[in-house]
Amino acid sequence: MKSNGKIIDARSTSDSVLAAIKSDIIIIGSGAAACAMATRLLDRGLQVTMLEAGDFLVDSDSSRFYAMNRQEPFGLSLQIGGATNLWSGRVAPLESRDITTLRGWPFELSEIEPYYGQAAELLKVRPTHSLAEIAPYEGSSPKWKEFLKDRSVSIKRFQWNRPTFNGLVHLKALASRYSNLTLIYNCRALKLLSDELGRRVHSVLAAIGTDKTVQFSAEFFALCAGGLENPRIMLNSRSAGGFLANDNIGRYFSGHPKANVGRIHLFRPVRARSPLFCDIETSDGAFRFGIGLTANETENAIPLNHYVQLSPKFESIGFRLLEHAQHIVGGTTRYSRENSPAKNVVRHVVTAASALGQLLFNLIGKVGLLGKGGSVLVVRGFFDQEPNAENRIELTDELDPYGMRKGRVKWSITREDQQTIEDFLSELSSLLSKHEIGVLKSDLPPVGHPWPLTEIHSHFMGTTRMGLNPRDSVTDGDGKAHGVENLYVGGSSLFTTYGYANPVLTIMALALLTADKICGRLHTRTGAIH
Repeated sequence: MKSNGKIIDARSTSDSVLAAIKSDIIIIGSGAAACAMATRLLDRGLQVTMLEAGDFLVDSDSSRFYAMNRQEPFGLSLQIGGATNLWSGRVAPLESRDITTLRGWPFELSEIEPYYGQAAELLKVRPTHSLAEIAPYEGSSPKWKEFLKDRSVSIKRFQWNRPTFNGLVHLKALASRYSNLTLIYNCRALKLLSDELGRRVHSVLAAIGTDKTVQFSAEFFALCAGGLENPRIMLNSRSAGGFLANDNIGRYFSGHPKANVGRIHLFRPVRARSPLFCDIETSDGAFRFGIGLTANETENAIPLNHYVQLSPKFESIGFRLLEHAQHIVGGTTRYSRENSPAKNVVRHVVTAASALGQLLFNLIGKVGLLGKGGSVLVVRGFFDQEPNAENRIELTDELDPYGMRKGRVKWSITREDQQTIEDFLSELSSLLSKHEIGVLKSDLPPVGHPWPLTEIHSHFMGTTRMGLNPRDSVTDGDGKAHGVENLYVGGSSLFTTYGYANPVLTIMALALLTADKICGRLHTRTGAIH
């Protein structure tokens, strides 16, 4: 009879049992990247151990680990399954203008396109190329049809499924299928320990509660703890021997600037029931499209890849409710003491709040379908940003409850970023006028003034970016840390550029690529995978 894998609570597991765990690879984290990587590695027969700091409830209190500096909290997702417990499920791939060696990536988009297909299967969504078959607008207005056919207009296609991919559910299923999986929760990875030369990780130091630590050893290690914790763990692991001395660790951070940026006052009302204006759910999945601009290939520089979503007023309220619920999740738990009964009650409440916010978002999004037509569309911008080394996660002198240095997030929108957004909205406005759709009125202040685009925190990207050279990157095209032969990274911290798309599809594609590279190395060394 086939035995199951193990999901164990570190706090109730004896030292002897923990010491007896054997691993080919230790994956730190259990979110989207960890789920995808573990799925591939388990299927190839590797002995996989996953270390998760959280448990089965939401804990997004980042104040214990990051200095706030009067800013809104950058919510973590300390829970089995990570942020996949909180997300809306919407995915889209990065484009060829995003993933290219011309912008610092170590490969072209074609390198990971096969993995996009595999990631889509894992998420149970359609192959991304098939979305081109779906019309963004199904109404009768010739003006809208002409606008959407304009060569300057780029349709941005998102899809999702119900139920959305949930890491906790997925990992439970993996544990029931693979005896070579051990997931240890309530086990916080603190730092990586290396050999004297700093070229190889020999173990990870992890905390069980605040008064006990344990070391886990393996052949390979994969940091999949998110775009904030990946660099913080690496920075806290630096040693006098030069281990992880790369100055790019933590740099080039972005979080997809986003906000409602204006309204389109239409010359003629438009029926909302199309993927361009509302969520459309079918037996074959759910879809929502937005508007971007095609890249001007005559320019020397590749323009940033911004897009906007056009929404009836009711649906824009739904977006705000969802973000408010996620903000509650991100900030509420910090006001309760560690491991106190009150904190556990709060965690149950915020777990329910995140689910309620998602439910209201889905329900209110459908209200836009009920009207005969709308004369005003809310314009919500989702913006790209130029990689900037000064946007970063750095360490402070303040210590977290486990004795590790806290992090600090430095993130801003530059004047140059603002100008690209203003130019984008100006060109979009011209196209809307050209096709007699309506007038776009921007709510953004003039360039050079503060813009409210970094107040919603999500999609933590760029902090262990890929590249060919350690002078401007942290990891190579396999996801391996430069100069460390057995340390890999998974997640959106690998992104060299950001694009506009929700990152999960690309996170999983890159994690599958990295898993294959690890399997290839084991095959070369041993002659066969287990």
